[in-house]
Amino acid sequence: MIFSIGIAFTNADQYNILPAEEKIGNYTNLLHCALYLRDNPEYRDIAPQIVEGVTENLNKTLNYFVTIKSMLEEGVEPLDIPQNYFDELYRTARKLSRIKLDISEYFNCDALGYPTTFELIPSDKLEKIDSLITLSSILVNGRLMNREELYDRVIVGYNITMELINFFSKLEHDYVGYMDEIIKSTKSELEELQMHFVGFENFQRLFKDPRFYNALYKTMLFVATSVTLKIGMGVLLALFYSSELIMGRKALRALLLIPWAMPFLLSALTWKFLFNPNGQLGSLLGLEINIREWDAFLVYNLFETWLAYPFVMTITQGALRGVSKDIIEASYVDGAGIFMRLRHVILPLIAKPVSLATILTTGASLQAFLVPLTINGAGPIGEICIPYIGCTSGYLNEMLIVFGYYRVTIDKEYGYAASIYLVILAIILVYVTLYFKVLKKMR
Repeated sequence: MIFSIGIAFTNADQYNILPAEEKIGNYTNLLHCALYLRDNPEYRDIAPQIVEGVTENLNKTLNYFVTIKSMLEEGVEPLDIPQNYFDELYRTARKLSRIKLDISEYFNCDALGYPTTFELIPSDKLEKIDSLITLSSILVNGRLMNREELYDRVIVGYNITMELINFFSKLEHDYVGYMDEIIKSTKSELEELQMHFVGFENFQRLFKDPRFYNALYKTMLFVATSVTLKIGMGVLLALFYSSELIMGRKALRALLLIPWAMPFLLSALTWKFLFNPNGQLGSLLGLEINIREWDAFLVYNLFETWLAYPFVMTITQGALRGVSKDIIEASYVDGAGIFMRLRHVILPLIAKPVSLATILTTGASLQAFLVPLTINGAGPIGEICIPYIGCTSGYLNEMLIVFGYYRVTIDKEYGYAASIYLVILAIILVYVTLYFKVLKKMR
């Protein structure tokens, strides 16, 4: 409980609630490595010189690509292009191989004592240097290619070289700025991996969320409708089967307790099958629980009544056994009809047990979760609009606990979900307080 309360005031999500120590260590070492390379005067002086060698060779390589490209665009055939252009292109590109090793050694965080799986120089840039060298070796025999094939390969080399020049030129002329960008992005990533106290931000967001008000409305409406149905059905069945005129009433009462004894999952799957649009009852009644909001809400109420009426019936039957037959007979002698006896004699005498059953089933309906979740996932999905709050899309039949559950399982927003459950807890505490006050008056 204390943990949940604490989480509700944080920005806990799937990234920062239980981050891997290895991942945090990777980012931390990358940050320290970048800071060291940026602030160390020796490295700050050497780095531009090393990168300068890369850009110099890349520019020479680009010149050969531009020359060959221009000649091909002017209609010159490959055999008419001087072979030394291709040879010099290859020699210049090959020099990048050694410079690439210098860069790999210089920007090596592991060697500096900051082991990390992240890279200061993106591996794809170094791989493109290799691909450029490979391409230049193929172009040594460029004069033997047809014009279209040679042109396509030259264009590929030209584009790779331009991309590498743009990257390494920035690193050469703004080495500190490049490191600053890495430091900034790494700090940002570390921030996302750490939980922070956000105060009442989650609650402010909650009370501006149309889905919350929809869930609150559906929960209260479900309490009002389902409790009425459960109590009404349970009391009526108990009164009906308490009559000695009913043949085999003991056996029938036992059969009516089956919903109470059945595993919930079996009941849920049965109801879902029956009330599906293609199910027997779904097609008979024309219900579309996956499309129409109120069709699904109706099935929730019927299913909840099926699950809970045996409990209410059992409580009521126990209360009816305590009603003295002398009182019933006296009211009959006084001329009271069956409905008058029921209203003025029987119901007042069983009011306390029935009230207790009402209170308990109300608490269960307030925490409705499995019924909407198993029937159709609290759907359908549609637009939710709340006056003065706004509109959004979401599950139209979300109850409060389902709403919080989806924020955990779908959105992975643990801090926000915890704030929802604290509000639910507050509602239940208010209800429990009222429950004890009513119970005290009933004694």
